Amino acid sequence: MAKDSALLSELHKLIGQRMEGGQIAQPSEIVEEIFKSKPLTGPHADFYRAFAKKELVGVVTRMLKRVGMSDDPASPQMVLPGHTRLVKSYPVLRNGERSLVPIGLCTTQELSDHVSLLRKQAKGCENHAAELVEYLATKTPRAKIEAQIERSERTVAEPA
Repeated sequence: MAKDSALLSELHKLIGQRMEGGQIAQPSEIVEEIFKSKPLTGPHADFYRAFAKKELVGVVTRMLKRVGMSDDPASPQMVLPGHTRLVKSYPVLRNGERSLVPIGLCTTQELSDHVSLLRKQAKGCENHAAELVEYLATKTPRAKIEAQIERSERTVAEPA
């Protein structure tokens, strides 16, 4: 587990360095950096490298997807100066991979797609909240009925 957290820490560091440098953080490139710093050796290194690369690219991709997807203010090192929620980089699909691209290097279409995604998520959250409110409105009477049925069943089951 310690090795996992050390690897995640190193991945966060590499992503942060790219963000600070105004560079695109592409999962496959980040994984290649890891392999350069920690090369695999041995008779089956190619097999392990191929397997590890696929897994690590997935881990980095999931890490990048989370950036800029919350209504919470972004962490200070990620926030675009002068803003509370806009971040320095956004996850976009580039070269077949979900990459973290500095906002200034994003195309108008990529940023518009992100706006649409956030609005779609907001609508989904609003619909979910409305259903939950509806459920809560019906829960109290249903709970009373269920409790009443349970009391009735206990009364019938207990001999007089």
